[in-house]
Amino acid sequence: MPSTNRKVQYLAGICVSFAFTFTGATISWPSPVVPKFKNGEANLQITDAQSSWVASLAALGALPGCYVGQVLGERAGRRLTVLSATVPGVLGAGLILLTKSPELMYIARILIGISNGITAVVTMIYLTEIADKEIRGALGMLVQVMINLGSLTMYGIGPFVSYAAINSIVLSLPILCFAMCLWIPESPYYHLKDGRLAAAKKEFRIIKGCKDETWVDEQLTVIRAHVMESMENKTTLKELLTNMRYRNAVYIVTGLKVLQYMTGSLAIQSYLEVIFRQSSSISGQYASIVYGFVQLLAGISATFLTGCVGRRVLMLISCLGVAVSMTLVGVYFFLQDFVRVSPDTLASLSPLPLIGVLSFNVLYTIGLGNLPYILQAELFPINVKAVASSSATMLACVINFAVIKSYQGIKDVFGHYTVFWSFASIAYFGILFIYFFVPETKDKTLEEVQDNVEEMLDAEKLNKKLEESDD
Repeated sequence: MPSTNRKVQYLAGICVSFAFTFTGATISWPSPVVPKFKNGEANLQITDAQSSWVASLAALGALPGCYVGQVLGERAGRRLTVLSATVPGVLGAGLILLTKSPELMYIARILIGISNGITAVVTMIYLTEIADKEIRGALGMLVQVMINLGSLTMYGIGPFVSYAAINSIVLSLPILCFAMCLWIPESPYYHLKDGRLAAAKKEFRIIKGCKDETWVDEQLTVIRAHVMESMENKTTLKELLTNMRYRNAVYIVTGLKVLQYMTGSLAIQSYLEVIFRQSSSISGQYASIVYGFVQLLAGISATFLTGCVGRRVLMLISCLGVAVSMTLVGVYFFLQDFVRVSPDTLASLSPLPLIGVLSFNVLYTIGLGNLPYILQAELFPINVKAVASSSATMLACVINFAVIKSYQGIKDVFGHYTVFWSFASIAYFGILFIYFFVPETKDKTLEEVQDNVEEMLDAEKLNKKLEESDD
């Protein structure tokens, strides 16, 4: 293999992933802001029910964003879609900064959700298409690092600055992202699917940092053959759901999305300060800062772990850790709210929620937090990749909205412990799902990953025929 330079891949990965600082900030924004609503610091008349809508509507707004991201990604290209994602984000963040109306805040959070939806669909596709197989996992994990950085900004600064200041910080993030991404190259896969070989070759040479024309031509020939084979099939949602060749990938990604979001990550981030305020003797503000720092460090560590450890192993460890952590937090609230143990006993157990939530934070981040995004971009061929990523992210948005919106109601009716034990039970089932159904994709090219998925399907068909012949 000739000498290549991955500098462009790393720089483009960092710049594109930075969009997720806005996602992380807007997810965690309710944690410091809801208390400002309650104590009047925001100078806004808003009820608890309205606050819950403000917290959850960004997840619902991401639904149309996913569709927009799919259409733009296919028609305008990955690069322009990354840039366009910042526009509704700026509009939504600016509206929140200026308005005092809860109803207008609903609209603003929906706009923010549209921005996050576009980003979620296009960014991981772009990263997996430009990255060499050796660094694809690490670049994909940058997304989690940026989400954590945005969350840390809200946890670390939000409680200590004014309502206007925290919203100004949020507004600055999509503007900065737009400036950072102006230079990034287009994905060669986007050009190849539409037959623009010369344009694809130009971008491929830039991304790989290689001047060896023979090697570039050889690599593009292999990629082009897979792209042309994939593009012989349709690119619609019906094709994705009815063509048997995608069945295994659809099942795997659907299961991973349920695990990723029904284990409670976004509900915990949205209500983190409130959770700690309701647990004995723990400062909500400072515990949230610790949570943010631990989350950021875990995300950075995970980028290195993906280069050493397989995707399946990381997700199995992550799922088990999440299950145990949520069980521990549930035990604390069960003793506090249901058993009603003595204050002295409760005081001795007061570190338990912090330990449980921080453990959840670390173990979720190294696996479930981001690896499902990488897999959804790896498992599908290019003809259905955009519609598959869009559909998977839409499913995630529905789950997010349901979990965040129902969190308060379930807590009030059934108790805080019920919420956490529900998250834990899903994670326990997830261990079995990952062990039996999720394939390993580490150190494989996108073409090799998709060939392996088809081989799995062929093996299933053969086993089915053998069983029918035995009958």
